Amino acid sequence: MLLFNGSYCPAIFEYLCWPQTDADFSVNISCGVLRHAGVDSSKFFSRYCRPSGKWSNFNVTSCFYPDILALLDKSYIRRPPEEREVFERIVRVLRYIELAGLSISFASILISLFIFFSFKILYNSRTKIHINLLLAILIQIIARVATYGLQMAQLKNSPKNECDVYGSVHPYPTTTLFDKICPLCISFLQFGITAMFMWMLCEGIHLNSILTVSVFKTHLKTYYFQIIGWVVPFCLTLSWSIIMIVKERHRRCFINYNHLKYYWVIDGPRYAVMIINIIFLLNITRVLMVKIRQGSEKQIREDRRRGSTNAKSVRKAVKSAIFLLPLLGITYVLETFTSADDKPLPIFAIYSTVNVILMTLQGFYCSLLYCFLNAEVREILSRRFQTTQFWYRWKRYLGKQDQYRNRAETGENRTNLDVDGHDIILPKKPPIELEEHHLTSNIDGYIQN
Repeated sequence: MLLFNGSYCPAIFEYLCWPQTDADFSVNISCGVLRHAGVDSSKFFSRYCRPSGKWSNFNVTSCFYPDILALLDKSYIRRPPEEREVFERIVRVLRYIELAGLSISFASILISLFIFFSFKILYNSRTKIHINLLLAILIQIIARVATYGLQMAQLKNSPKNECDVYGSVHPYPTTTLFDKICPLCISFLQFGITAMFMWMLCEGIHLNSILTVSVFKTHLKTYYFQIIGWVVPFCLTLSWSIIMIVKERHRRCFINYNHLKYYWVIDGPRYAVMIINIIFLLNITRVLMVKIRQGSEKQIREDRRRGSTNAKSVRKAVKSAIFLLPLLGITYVLETFTSADDKPLPIFAIYSTVNVILMTLQGFYCSLLYCFLNAEVREILSRRFQTTQFWYRWKRYLGKQDQYRNRAETGENRTNLDVDGHDIILPKKPPIELEEHHLTSNIDGYIQN
């Protein structure tokens, strides 16, 4: 440690700027100076200046929350030094993969929403559910990117590795813009996740009502769907946010929130919705199998009366729902009940990569199944494309190519006349034979005479 005449300990930087302190005295600094989200800002660093003018050792981990410290110990501290560097690189690459996946989902959702809103013929009750599901995922993407941006900005504002000549402590505000906005972004993220599960439930209710019983009228259905899809998630998220503010008000950005006991306030209803949706989909599959086996005209008319366009489209919707339900929910099951943080690095890398890909491409999966691969959407886009000037020019170009090919094949027997874009086929006539007449002069005769 540094020594200065034995009368005081000089100002040094070790994790933060320790001010010049008289010998045999202690200095207390708020843990909030460390701008790490896992630090409990209500605690204090304490360091003793020995009579010899040497700083005593201190433990920086005393400022971390117990659950954060346990997570760091399990995933990072216990690893050998050579593995820590590899672990950091893996985490960095995973963040790049996550941002790339979120960008793909963001672009896919915007394209799908543009298509749905551009063609009014697609705007039916089933499409409305798809649109709201995509909007819920869009909220997730925006909230995640905003949270990552705030965290990166927070790291740039960390204490610098220097102290001034007099050892003055650089002032840091106890409450920053990060502390106010980041919890709001996390709340919006949880709202979007809950809304996604609720709109998947609305998808199951809608399909079940089409194939089995029709209880509500169309406008009442839409009204109840809006309550289930947006109002219920808002109430759940608000309740959870209030609990977190009251119980964990010092926890920056609600860090490690998904490992706290309060998370079940919002996570429990999601799993309940997943179970209900599984029951709905099993019942829908059963009804479809029965109708496929029977296939009577009466059932087909009944399906049309209840609002189904045709049995084929309903079956496709059921297949999409059956595929998306586990796909959208498996990441949260893995996140809640399993973890690879303490596993060997290859297992950690594979597990985390699969989890990140499944989570970040949710918007792309929904856009692919509900829009890009939808037969009705593709047919409408094809019709619209065929009415564009580009399509006419392309067809005209192809038509001219066919004309040139036909002329080459039949040029020996007929002649084509192109008049205003239309071919007039004229029979080929034999060439006109002209008698050969020599133009001579009588001058030679006169000369001879």
